[in-house]
Parts: sequence; C-alpha cells; structure tokens
Amino acid sequence: MKTKDLTFIALGAAIISAVSLLPQLQLVGPVPITLQMLAIMTVSAILGAKRGGLAVLIFLLLAAAGLPLLGGKGGLAPFVGPTVGYLIAFPIAGFFIGLVAEKTRRFLPLFIGMIVFGLGLVYVLGTFGLMLVLHLSFMDALVINTPFILGDFLKALLATTIAVRLLPLRLFRVA
Repeated sequence: MKTKDLTFIALGAAIISAVSLLPQLQLVGPVPITLQMLAIMTVSAILGAKRGGLAVLIFLLLAAAGLPLLGGKGGLAPFVGPTVGYLIAFPIAGFFIGLVAEKTRRFLPLFIGMIVFGLGLVYVLGTFGLMLVLHLSFMDALVINTPFILGDFLKALLATTIAVRLLPLRLFRVA
C-alpha cells in the first residue's frame, strides 16, 4: 500500500470521526440518529472499496480504543451493546459501496448501491444485533429501524450526490 493510500485512509477515518462528534438525536429506541452513515457512505464511495472499508475500520478501531466517537462513547461497550450489529456492518457496507463506486460514476447505480449496502445491509446486521443483545424477535428488532428509514434514505441521496460530483475529478484515485 502506497503512502498516498494510507493518507487517504487516514483522512477518511478522520472525516468519519469528525462527523461522529456532531450532536445526535435520541428519538425512540436504543439507536440514536447520527450523521455517521452519511460520512461512511460518502467517504467509501469517494475512496473506493479497499480504502473506504479500511477508513471505516480504522474509525471503529479508534472508537474501540476509547475515543468518544460513538454517541459520545468510546471503548468496547458500544461493541457489546444494542448497536453492535450496525458497527459490524459499517466497514462491510463501506467496502461494497466503494466497490460499486469503482464500477460506476453514474448517479442511479451508485444510489442503488448506497440503498442496498448503506441501508439494507446495515439494517439487516443491525437488526440481528438488536435481536441478540435485547432478546427481541426479528420483527420487533426490525421495527426499531423504521424511524430511521427516511433520514437514511436522504443521507444516501446526499452521499451519492456528493460522490458523483467528486468522482470525476479523480482527486482520490491512485494513478
């Protein structure tokens, strides 16, 4: 891996971390509304599969090391709480969103990738995490996601818009 790659990965992790420090909303249930997914989707699309996925993974490692990046919490507690499934899904989603972005710079296919991986995959793994930690049925855990769908749809729309504007500039691609 080249120095340029490492720099972009670190920058991506820093952007996700900075966005994670923005205030969050706790409306209903154990999962807060944050802008983390917006940052994860945008960074992953711009950096591509490998670098995007690694940037998300480093962000999570920083949180696990104790930085208060997950709703003001750091350390291992968030990784054994109700959000564990979402956290596991983040780098996987980042990789696949980046993979889609490497294949196309067109809005619609990238937006579909954001929906499938940034929402679908994250919601599915998040639901399983809620089931395990809170001892809920699949349907009860799935219902917890419903207040987030519209906001996450809008985040995917914004992330796609930003990515398709920046991708043609080739600022973040390795030559």
